[in-house]
Amino acid sequence: MDYGDVLTRAWGITWKNKGLWILGILAGCSGNANNPSQNFSYQTSRGEFPIFDRYFESLPPETLWLIIAGLICLALIVVAIFLVLGTLGQTGLIAGVNHADEQGAVSLSQAWNLGLPHFWRMLGMTLLVGAAVLILAFLVVVVFFFGTVLTLGVGLACLIPLACLLVPLAIFATMYLKFVQNSIVVEKRPVLDSFGRAWQLVQANLGPVIVMGIILLLVGAIGGFIVALPLIVVAVPAVLALSAGETGQGYLVAAVLCGLVYLPVLLAASGVLQTFVNGAWTLSYRRLAGLGSTAVAVPSPS
Repeated sequence: MDYGDVLTRAWGITWKNKGLWILGILAGCSGNANNPSQNFSYQTSRGEFPIFDRYFESLPPETLWLIIAGLICLALIVVAIFLVLGTLGQTGLIAGVNHADEQGAVSLSQAWNLGLPHFWRMLGMTLLVGAAVLILAFLVVVVFFFGTVLTLGVGLACLIPLACLLVPLAIFATMYLKFVQNSIVVEKRPVLDSFGRAWQLVQANLGPVIVMGIILLLVGAIGGFIVALPLIVVAVPAVLALSAGETGQGYLVAAVLCGLVYLPVLLAASGVLQTFVNGAWTLSYRRLAGLGSTAVAVPSPS
């Protein structure tokens, strides 16, 4: 596979078909394992924000439990909304790039309509993978816990290499799932059949898939960090000031206002990055499946 051709073509489609940026923004709602720099998190400890500590300590227990239940329900609703929007964006983006590679251009409405028929299969695949991840995570926690307790901590040292091995396995699984998604949309296959087709292509073209995955992982990480850098620069001083006491409120307000001003730029840049990265995966799938130029044809499973 010609990596330069795929990347150049992906950027050409991204820049020429700016309507796809909207779908890229939506696709980002479901999260992006290829862009870990966007998963910025900050952990706090008790006493770090005395204002909030005093407020919650003054609440009656029943009120506090109602707030917690409400927040959990709100979080579930938000997750469901983001999942639907992300799936719609992902299907439309793949279908749009696939159409643009064949026809030369695609509009936002065309990409949306081309991706819409694949929504339920893509959603089913996402839920299936999510359930498998939850089960796997539960088993890992159980093994980790009992391995530590039963061996009085000795087993912990043996589990550390296993935990390190999970990182490259997770990255490879992400690459594989990109092919599953493209199999669902590009070749219009059923969910279970897409898992088999994707594995066939990845197995037959392991080297090119890994190389392209590393390239796009770096592009996503570096690009995501650059996009998020202004927010990080503004947020870190505000968090540090707020943790020191009430005098940090002004910094927090300033950080929120700066974030709102930067939000349109953030969304546009994220849309471009998502479109390019996902577009490159779609073009890679097309080339390796024998659907585009410089392809390595791999027959469909019988």
